[in-house]
Amino acid sequence: MPSPPAERIWALPRGTPAPLDADVKACNAQAMHPNDVHTRIRRLFSVVILAFLGLLGWQAYWHLAKSDWLLAQPTNRRLTRAERHIQRGVIYDRHGERLAWTEDGTRHYAAPEATAAVLGYLDPVYGRAGVEGEWDLELAGLSRTFTPAEFRRIRDGKAPHGKDLKLTLDLSLQQAAMRALGARRGAVVMLDPESGGILALATSPTFDPRAIRQTFPQLTQANDGALRNRAVQDVYPPGSTMKVLTAAAALMHDVEPGTHYTCEGTTEMYGVKVTDYHNTVHGSVDMPMALAKSCNNYFARTAAALPWSDFRDTAEAFGFGTRWWEKLPERRMLPFTLARSSLLPEPGTPSRGERAHMGFGQSTVVATPLQMAMVSAAVANRGTVMAPYLVAEVHEGGANHVLRRFDSVAVGYPLTGSTAKTL
Repeated sequence: MPSPPAERIWALPRGTPAPLDADVKACNAQAMHPNDVHTRIRRLFSVVILAFLGLLGWQAYWHLAKSDWLLAQPTNRRLTRAERHIQRGVIYDRHGERLAWTEDGTRHYAAPEATAAVLGYLDPVYGRAGVEGEWDLELAGLSRTFTPAEFRRIRDGKAPHGKDLKLTLDLSLQQAAMRALGARRGAVVMLDPESGGILALATSPTFDPRAIRQTFPQLTQANDGALRNRAVQDVYPPGSTMKVLTAAAALMHDVEPGTHYTCEGTTEMYGVKVTDYHNTVHGSVDMPMALAKSCNNYFARTAAALPWSDFRDTAEAFGFGTRWWEKLPERRMLPFTLARSSLLPEPGTPSRGERAHMGFGQSTVVATPLQMAMVSAAVANRGTVMAPYLVAEVHEGGANHVLRRFDSVAVGYPLTGSTAKTL
């Protein structure tokens, strides 16, 4: 016969009340069960594993996803040291003329002040800008684009060579544009309507990229905006160039070119005053004559007569109010920070008086010079807006072998082919 279980005996000081059953249960609950110990160890182990995986993912993110960004930072001393041992790539214009090249460790430019706004500058202290900045890894031979020639170079132990770039720019046209600007502030843009290639993109005042180390502090403090690319970074009232867009909107919405309006020089309409240049009186004019004479009154009446949605939709098809550059196959094809052209500072419906002033490029409408070049190019290209771009090809360094070739895309269809021909 098994002996009966021993009774638990509580030894208590004299005068101490006997414990209640609840107290006994509480004491028993405080005793750590072996299963509880294992559970806590597993939880701690899981936390350590999760922390390790998080650290591993964080490192992987910076080493894989953001490594090119880190490498391209101007403050990265490792990049500067590496570039000293690599022959930097050449930048060519559309005809193969050298725009920028390196000899004896010095960067040279064929037309430094004429091309500064496009090519940008390269400096270990003040960083990089323009084509030199956006395509720095390729030009410096530090991008992770490996080719058979690159593997052969590594196998043979030869020094690396930066990739070469070919632009759509025409050096002779770029220099002609700068000569035309002279000492005046402004910008000139010339596009190839069919391809969208930028043939000339000049801005004045400008700077000498070779002397950026000495002049950068003064350039940033001056009020002439020499470091800004006025063609793409600044917006202005488009003025009479807007009349081409107004005419396009009218023709696309069944306004006949033969429609006449009377211009009296200065006219009150829809609560606003419309005045022609030098208060010139054009008399009764139709659309062809109004374009030839640049008649403000005609296009003010035309814009005010159009439904706002028709005028707005045509402007958006030309690129107003949109970020059309995001549709490019490679964003760096146009290596600039671009300002957006717009009809209104915020969504809304302007009054007819405001629309009258918009018809000849005043009121709240603002545009970049590049945007207005796109308007003209679309008319020349049978009504299709091609996204402007600058970088056409990436070549093997020191060779004529094309590694990548870029083509633009259509970003708007504001006109039919027949309407574009009429305009």
